[in-house]
Amino acid sequence: MRGGIVLALAFWLLLAPATGEPVQTWRIAMVALAEDPEVRAGFEEGLAAKLRASDYDAVPSYEIIPEVDDLDDPDTVQRLAAAGVQAVLMTRPAAIGPGSTLESVKNDVSGEVYASMRAFAREISPSNGEELIAVIHTAIYAIGNDGAQMISSGAVWLDETVQTREEGIETLQNLIVAALNKARPAIRQHLGLPPLRQQARRTAPE
Repeated sequence: MRGGIVLALAFWLLLAPATGEPVQTWRIAMVALAEDPEVRAGFEEGLAAKLRASDYDAVPSYEIIPEVDDLDDPDTVQRLAAAGVQAVLMTRPAAIGPGSTLESVKNDVSGEVYASMRAFAREISPSNGEELIAVIHTAIYAIGNDGAQMISSGAVWLDETVQTREEGIETLQNLIVAALNKARPAIRQHLGLPPLRQQARRTAPE
């Protein structure tokens, strides 16, 4: 199974600490834009569970904000903040099924990110990103006193047929988790924090 992802992350503290490490943790809520409430809940719960398995403080949002179209509504932001949410990972199906291409997210990401996506697709996708199974737009928002501020936008995509819908969803979720995990070292370095492996060794019993 192959898939691709480009998720440009800003340098901000979206990390759970290694064992024994006294580092602040941000709570990130999953927001899946889907018309079917059950589809939304299932995707959010599955993605949050995968992130928690990688030591993120991740929660689904459907119980906090049962209805959401975007994060421009002050009441939506206030309810997220009241629940202790400091960041949001929003996912939206940009193209599903035959005819899906990376063009579906061209207007949702920066020119630099889009160029990176196309270059990456040329390397890993048999169709160079022109004939995909699904494309999911992703965006990360910081929740603060000034509302929701988008700090990153990217996409994940499937480029090979899956046997079941559930397999496709799980693959997309795994790609998102992989991207966040890959960003951890750069984020910690920017913040002047020790690498996770070194910190884990230092806190282990001797």
